[in-house]
Amino acid sequence: MDNNQPLEERYITVKRKYTENHPEKTVGKAAKIRNKVLEAIKDGKLTKDEFESIVREMTVDSTRWLRRNSTYFNVSEDGITLSKTGKRVLNELVPSKTELEINEKASAFKQANVMAEEIFGEFGIATLDYDQISRVIDIKRADKLAKKYGEDSFMALTELDMEELLNKNPRLVKENKSNNMKSKLVFESFSEFVESLSTSTNESTEMLTEAFKSSLLASLFNNKYGKFDKNLAKAFYGTAKVKMDLIEDEDLLTVDPQTAYKNKQADTIIFYLSDTPKENPYAPSDAWTDHKWIPGEGYLLAVASGDNAFYTRTWGSRYSSSREQTLKKVENGSTDSIGISKKYKGWDGTGLYNVKRIAEVADRAIILNMALLRQKYSSEGQRDARAAAKKGAIAFKSHKDFKKENMDRYHQILANKAASLPLDKMVADAIESLTTQIKDGLAKGEKGRYEDIIIGRKKNGSEARLRDASNHMSSILDDYNRYVSYIAQAEESEKQYGDRESYYERESRNYAKNIKDKINQIESFDYVW
Repeated sequence: MDNNQPLEERYITVKRKYTENHPEKTVGKAAKIRNKVLEAIKDGKLTKDEFESIVREMTVDSTRWLRRNSTYFNVSEDGITLSKTGKRVLNELVPSKTELEINEKASAFKQANVMAEEIFGEFGIATLDYDQISRVIDIKRADKLAKKYGEDSFMALTELDMEELLNKNPRLVKENKSNNMKSKLVFESFSEFVESLSTSTNESTEMLTEAFKSSLLASLFNNKYGKFDKNLAKAFYGTAKVKMDLIEDEDLLTVDPQTAYKNKQADTIIFYLSDTPKENPYAPSDAWTDHKWIPGEGYLLAVASGDNAFYTRTWGSRYSSSREQTLKKVENGSTDSIGISKKYKGWDGTGLYNVKRIAEVADRAIILNMALLRQKYSSEGQRDARAAAKKGAIAFKSHKDFKKENMDRYHQILANKAASLPLDKMVADAIESLTTQIKDGLAKGEKGRYEDIIIGRKKNGSEARLRDASNHMSSILDDYNRYVSYIAQAEESEKQYGDRESYYERESRNYAKNIKDKINQIESFDYVW
């Protein structure tokens, strides 16, 4: 858009004003993708395949683009023609270069619009959401300057005010180049790392794979063109609240899609994938060609919950500078879910409107157990463990108080697992042994160097105090609680999917060994520092 161009020449009127209730409607002239498509059809009609091919060359999401611009076209089985609106816009267009070159004379607003089209395939910055526009301009500074126009945010401005603000402050527009990932390899958080990625370069995808411990997890966030979808990764991160860069392949469970669909499990997120190209048996007869065929090579069909609801990406208000993307459940047939189109019928439909049908055409399902991931990679577990340790380290008045407190906790842990476990009796005996040490120590009344009662000594002479016994028992019960929990989760995993997740198996063995080692320290007072 040229600053010297008269205002009335920047827009095309597609509908005249009739009354106050039916105002004039205009569209901008500088819509590069729209104009190219209109020019391609100006001589008559295109087949669906020809139309799809043209749009796909200019935007990464042709289906979304077509929905947004359906008013310009008539779609039928015979092909695509221009609607009255499309013809009116085409007639008003002034012949121009097919590509807008950015140079020193181009206005800041024009540069921002071109950058927006190159990155997102949209018509300009006025069509972007907050997360997208932050890649084109310094949105925080722009928000502050927007107050001069009576608004709290840049995105609340009219397009003309946006243009004026940027042209007066050209430094707000960011340099149009891919992020140099090699310039910064250390990030304060995984979210910051994801934000820094460029979705348009192979370098970013390669570095991303290196940043993930799990190459399998990294592959789940590839879009249909094989590029890393940072917005999907950020939405997953916003929902999971775990350290995604620490997740390992063993944390992801690969199962048959039908198993994932039928065995509903709470607090799971499931990725349905297609590895081999295949015909879509549910495609409507009038569907576009690409919807009658399901791609392969790890194509992401859908992201679903354990209770078989599709997910979409969502975020807070577009005017909020601190909003966070998350996953949100949507109804069957939604046109806004992640993966392949879920529309039931029509030229842009696939018929894959529910998880049952997705599971039938998928080749594998990747299950992420969110409870497990949070347990391993969230700080919440550590806080809970510290709280339990404080509770276990009781300020008892007698050996009876000690035994009762710890036996109560022991039985509470057992209540989480009804079946008998190999370590049950060993832990119960440990409570008894430490209780006896405390009982004998209280009876003797011997005091140590710091005037507190001691209940024994290590071989090296270190004094064992009442508090040492209490803390040691608390530590044993902490490990026992984790051991019981892992056994229960392993059995639930086997019940649901026919196989125990390796992490549960390994960790239950580790805690079993820790418990045995700590019990062996009791008799010799080796639990004392």
